[in-house]
Amino acid sequence: MRLLLVLFCALSAASAFTAADGFKVTTDRTVDSSSLESIVSDVVRLSGAKTNDEKGIAIYNYLNQVLFHNAYPNEKAPQSVGPLKVINVYGWGLCGGQHTVMKALFETAGWPVRYRGWSNPGHTTVETQYDGKWHYFDVFLRAYYWTKDKQTIAGQDDINADPSIALDGAKDGRVPKDSYLACGDEAAGVVSGCKSSKPTGVYKPEQGWASVTGRDVNYSPLLTLRSGAALRLEWAGVPDGMVALGTKGVHTCPNLKDVRNDPVLGPVFEHYGTRNYSNGTFVYAPNFAKSGDVADIELTNAKATDGKLAADGAASAIFKLNLPYPYAKATLAAEFDGEGKLSISPDGGKTWQGAQNGDVSALVRQRYDVWIKAEFSGALKSLKLDAVIEHNRGAQPFLYNGKNTITVSTKDNKLPADSVLVVTYAYQEATSPSAKRQFNGKGVTYSDTKTVSKEVTALPFTFDIEVGGNTPPKMMAIERAIRPK
Repeated sequence: MRLLLVLFCALSAASAFTAADGFKVTTDRTVDSSSLESIVSDVVRLSGAKTNDEKGIAIYNYLNQVLFHNAYPNEKAPQSVGPLKVINVYGWGLCGGQHTVMKALFETAGWPVRYRGWSNPGHTTVETQYDGKWHYFDVFLRAYYWTKDKQTIAGQDDINADPSIALDGAKDGRVPKDSYLACGDEAAGVVSGCKSSKPTGVYKPEQGWASVTGRDVNYSPLLTLRSGAALRLEWAGVPDGMVALGTKGVHTCPNLKDVRNDPVLGPVFEHYGTRNYSNGTFVYAPNFAKSGDVADIELTNAKATDGKLAADGAASAIFKLNLPYPYAKATLAAEFDGEGKLSISPDGGKTWQGAQNGDVSALVRQRYDVWIKAEFSGALKSLKLDAVIEHNRGAQPFLYNGKNTITVSTKDNKLPADSVLVVTYAYQEATSPSAKRQFNGKGVTYSDTKTVSKEVTALPFTFDIEVGGNTPPKMMAIERAIRPK
């Protein structure tokens, strides 16, 4: 009987948790970047691709949207950077890293992939195999080439056999229509690079290049959000908001060079200036008088009483604040009734370091699995974490002008009993000159900021946002929050 009672209590405690696991927002007009499979599926759906060449081009075009030129993203072991983290967190990299992301998507589409390193000039590329041939797509240089008969995308050995495939590609209309070699590279460099490379064997999916692993390890883009928390992803960066040290996180080719002549990507990106990192805010401030907020706290020898967490002996409260985006900086504020101390774990409870109220950025920077522990013998009256995180705005579910259907879901699609899920979009409608040929922000006018906020009443939950203007709007933010009832 005692065992059954213990099991009942454990199950009751587990069912009381109100965290939203896999709290996802998607739209019918953008790519769901939460998995390699969802990316490939949405890219193919949105592009209407039918043939393998069309699918390869669609994946290439998607990566032009989400990636820009910068350094290799690095994280200290045991953390690592895989394709989904490059897409969702950073949005930038050098040639080998970007092509490792392409490799992962091509493999997810069912195609073998091999690396081909160039020595003249130095460059790392990939080729993929479908329809019995190898095909060369270069998302870093912004290039691919149709064969002379325009029947398929050429491989590097095709270019070696006939350099005019590349040299005459632009003249013959066999290259990407938009942003071809946009950052100053030349077809002659492609020819010499192909000549300086040799084909390799097919690489395994887990094999990557430099700092980018072939697959993500211990990382998921899916959000687990606790009651009392709000995650707001902004479309702008803040000073010192870059989590990777030693790089500015800005596209190395300035003045929107890679999108200003692109009628597809240009209107999406021209509102924000040179492509760079983006930040957002994460605020966690649980209300101890609300059962929904308290249910997500791991308590030892403590219970919620009169809006406080009251101790019964030596007590502790652990707040698990894991995010799919790295912390850039944070401040912590806790108020005790009596003696109390704080500590932070940057690795999901494996190790702990003492902390004080105030700036805790040094303890959380470029970390994802942040936990906070409060130990006390009297009571914990309040706790609040204000943090800045980094993310890639190019991978977020942004809006287009016209109708957008938004879908909100969680892993189990069950609403918490004691909390409310809220999704908020903020944007400015944009109007662009009709005869515009360069997408550099000039001549674009904006409305006042419009805000659409929805309380989720069932899961999955859908709603529409009708956006005015004649060009994609200037996105301000998207927020997901869980509030106690």
